Amino acid sequence: MRPVPEYPPYGDARPPGTARWLSASALLVLLSGGVSALLASSEGKSALAATGILLALVLAGTGWLIRLLYYRMSVHNAKFYDQLVAYEQQQWWAEHRQPIGLQEGLLLGPMGKTTTDWLRVLSRHQRPPEEENEGGGRALRAPYLSVSEAIAREKRLAELLVMEWQRQRSERTLTPPLRCYWQGTELAWQAFRAQMTLTVAQMTLPSRPYAWRGEASLAEIAHALAEADPHDTVLIAGCQVVVAQTGAVQPAGESAVLWLAGRDGPVHLTRGGNILRRKRGGPDCCSRSCAGAERTERPPGSLCAVFSAGAGSAGAQRLGYQPVSPGCLLGRHRRDGRLDRPVAGGDLRRALPTTVWLASPRSLEYPRNWNCKT
Repeated sequence: MRPVPEYPPYGDARPPGTARWLSASALLVLLSGGVSALLASSEGKSALAATGILLALVLAGTGWLIRLLYYRMSVHNAKFYDQLVAYEQQQWWAEHRQPIGLQEGLLLGPMGKTTTDWLRVLSRHQRPPEEENEGGGRALRAPYLSVSEAIAREKRLAELLVMEWQRQRSERTLTPPLRCYWQGTELAWQAFRAQMTLTVAQMTLPSRPYAWRGEASLAEIAHALAEADPHDTVLIAGCQVVVAQTGAVQPAGESAVLWLAGRDGPVHLTRGGNILRRKRGGPDCCSRSCAGAERTERPPGSLCAVFSAGAGSAGAQRLGYQPVSPGCLLGRHRRDGRLDRPVAGGDLRRALPTTVWLASPRSLEYPRNWNCKT
């Protein structure tokens, strides 16, 4: 988890002790007066005693003023230091709360090609896809792909992602993206890029995109969009086909996802974080989520996304939020054991909850997304 900047406390000076200074001043006056009286009697100068007492008073008063000035300066520096610390922490939170607006999104997988397909399966209006035996292992495959080789399926899935996006997307004017992030192989990216050039001419994509690195990429995108023009966008896409393996716990799968992010959108994301502590991962995740959203209690209609099951889900429920896990996507739809299984292999599983958000009512805003690893 990216920590909030902490600074050591400023060492305040103790205020001058009045009793100690009065005692020391009286002792100094007595000593100087006694010594001056002895010297005056031996030399016959009666004014020497008064001069010694006066010098002692001046010396004690000067020391008191210096000590008081040091204390006042220390208090002033401590207040100024606290103001600087508060400013730095405010700047950190302001940067940490920079939003990412998801303007458009698309998810292709074994459950379907449209949001309606996914929601029909999640609401049990349609049967979930059946597992297939493939090379000695289990697999969930998209029925609309006719090729069988993994590399060819991945390239075809990347091309289909562009064509489906063009078919389903809104009529808003597109501009070349500020950045492109890709999760997948180089061959799949080149197929995606070539199909984008043919289908959406105004979307000029680079030959080498940024590699998708999860939470770190979200932070980069939030920072880039905060300094970009209002119409600038960032393209985030990925495509992966997992080969079935004998003895694997989960069936192999395949999916492709596309997000078009900008400074504003119907759904807002902010910078996330990784929480690696085993015992307090879930509660800490959700508490930081609420703190980042400047919310002390659950607002109506909001949802806290937890990208892994287990402690994260428990922590979300304790704070009154409905958890999200990769397999079932929305906790309230967890009615069938099959829906708990991820339909996409590899790192793309982390993208599933956010993609489902795009199918939720546009009036909802979600506080924060976190990746809790227990």
